[in-house]
Amino acid sequence: MKQDELFALMTELEDDMVEEAALPQRKRRRLWPLLLGSAACLVLVILGLSLFHQGEPVPRSEGVTIQQIENAPCPTGKNELIYLTEEELFTHFDTAIFRGTVTGIQNIRLSFNGDNVYRALATIHVEAVFRGNCTPGDTVSVLLPCPVSNGVWVEDTEVISRLQEGMTGIFMPIIYREDSCWEQNGAKLYLQEVAPYGFADGMRYAFLKTDAGVMFARHAYPSMENARTLDEIEAYILAMLDKLS
Repeated sequence: MKQDELFALMTELEDDMVEEAALPQRKRRRLWPLLLGSAACLVLVILGLSLFHQGEPVPRSEGVTIQQIENAPCPTGKNELIYLTEEELFTHFDTAIFRGTVTGIQNIRLSFNGDNVYRALATIHVEAVFRGNCTPGDTVSVLLPCPVSNGVWVEDTEVISRLQEGMTGIFMPIIYREDSCWEQNGAKLYLQEVAPYGFADGMRYAFLKTDAGVMFARHAYPSMENARTLDEIEAYILAMLDKLS
């Protein structure tokens, strides 16, 4: 993936996108404590996968620090999502596709030489794999394109910003490679140092089972816009992968 493409996708949701929603408050718990020793050498385990010193530089990256936070400020501004056909949603990016259950969500602050960006990390227990190298039983970490906070929703990330611990879904995150990086404000973040996967946007790459039924970007998938269960979506995905193979 080109660096400018990846950066655009990671930052397009930064501005003027959060509105208060009349949603019930969600129960969230602190996922991981701070571990091992004094504040000077305290090591933070983010969702059990990415290790770094809280607020200290990320080892391979340049000018970037990462810190666990409880709540993120509301971003401002808005950019439109790039248009992709149904087929392009499966081919434009190198994505894994798997079914699983969210086991944890943690908001984080990424500082690019003092320029702060807010995101979240989700851990997902994998139950079935349709594409990619993970296997059932794995727990994977995925970088989300927005923070996840109580009582707010993020425009153009209506699906991912509704993510909750314990929620089951089908997920299509980008597979980060060794050279996948995000450059901003003279700093460079190698994304594998944060998570092995990340969503290209907050709408079209997740299909969630909720109390109100399945939630996904129906307008992006006209062939299955009337789907009511994850099993129907799984059948569509398998048929699409067979068609594209």
